[in-house]
Amino acid sequence: MARSSGQPLPLLIAAEQQGGLANLFLFGEDSTVFPSPLGLVAGNSTATTRDIGEAIGKELAAFGINWNTVPVIDPVTDLVEPSEVSRRWGNNFGTVSNFTAAFVQGLHQAGVATCATQALSISLQESYRRAGNDGELDEEFIELIESEVALLVHLSNNEALDAIMLSSCLHGFSEATRARKAVRFVVEKIIRGYLGFQGPVVANWSLPHESRTCLVHAPLGAFLSGIDMVFLPNLVGLYDEGRFAIHAAMEKEPSLQLAIFKSSERVTAMKTKFLNWSAAQSYLSSDRVTTLLDSNHKLVRSAYRASITSLQSSSSPLISLPATSVILLLTPSISPLDFSLQRSDPFEPLGHALSRRMPRIRHVPYTLSAGLTPTHLAFLSRARAVVLVLANASSALTEAQLEVWIDVEKIIAQTESIAGTTVRIVVSAGDVRELYHQNMLGSGWWGIACWDFTKQALEAVAEVLSGEREATGQLPITIRLQ
Repeated sequence: MARSSGQPLPLLIAAEQQGGLANLFLFGEDSTVFPSPLGLVAGNSTATTRDIGEAIGKELAAFGINWNTVPVIDPVTDLVEPSEVSRRWGNNFGTVSNFTAAFVQGLHQAGVATCATQALSISLQESYRRAGNDGELDEEFIELIESEVALLVHLSNNEALDAIMLSSCLHGFSEATRARKAVRFVVEKIIRGYLGFQGPVVANWSLPHESRTCLVHAPLGAFLSGIDMVFLPNLVGLYDEGRFAIHAAMEKEPSLQLAIFKSSERVTAMKTKFLNWSAAQSYLSSDRVTTLLDSNHKLVRSAYRASITSLQSSSSPLISLPATSVILLLTPSISPLDFSLQRSDPFEPLGHALSRRMPRIRHVPYTLSAGLTPTHLAFLSRARAVVLVLANASSALTEAQLEVWIDVEKIIAQTESIAGTTVRIVVSAGDVRELYHQNMLGSGWWGIACWDFTKQALEAVAEVLSGEREATGQLPITIRLQ
């Protein structure tokens, strides 16, 4: 369509793919399920991270997608929901900066542009508001913002900063004019002035709770705030209404036209750097896609294996059990991450992988609403080892699973007084922070962490639990005990 209309460059087509499953709509069940950012950090290899970035970029480019709106560079904090932890690159500045730069460099190798996403403007606007700043960067204010923009500076110095997305950047002000003034201060004084960044600045306005009136005027508000592009939800007629609002404003305020031209120039400059017709057409081949998927599956398997992290220094305690021992695998009934498992138990691959290696595995899922049932109690009374899986997909799910852990611990304590010691193992799939906050690892449990509960991640866990491999991953976040 773009070429037939005489456009010098292909259309800029965006997707968000930072590991995980955002590319399922392209490949369906054949999709490569890439490790999450936290899993890549646990693997402790920027070279592998660069390779994963390139693999993701090649898969996206194979379907004409040339702009990947990642990485998310906000660090893990105590306020981050468990479901968001694996999408981030840790909580250490050096780690986040080095791994995000490597990931972006890999995408660049595939000819795909990126967009660093950060909740930058929220804290900067608060500083602006609190200081009553009139638009000047004095020394005190620079001290406030240095830590906020440090990651952007690092990416820029490594030529890994193509565009910046300010998440929720127009929110937090009750009066629109003051909001625009504050955001313009962030864009012009900090991003353009202090950082010297002249690429596109993007705003994400796809939050579902916004009113339609607010969404219609979001593009106009973005341009008036110095932002070059705004992402909107896919609602019928919304784009046309937003365009009409801009045209109406341009008639009243001709200077807006110049701002739009400047925004267009910035976006065009990014397109010129990454897009061309030759590359766009060379990727659209079914044979090339098949070859890509095959090679990427091998890369991903290796990355998952490297990410598995033992939370103690010793090897799996299952190795020393007699072959006749019953091992009970308890897993939560939750929605799967892996597309190929949509109609089944997401932890079934772990059960199968363990049973191939240890015939006396008994896999008994539990529901978060019912907890432990008489069936679970019967198996617990016979088991010489319990493998409890915690998949911290959200705060509510985390609490329910921790309640199950408490119940399991009570039953094991009662059983041990009669039948002897029971081996306790906890597998954390995702956020490990609660294991430390609850002192779970200090109460007789041996812990292992994977950072996703996809099929290949769980198969890598089974290899470690059975003693086939040692867990070589490193804890990707610093735990601050409460």
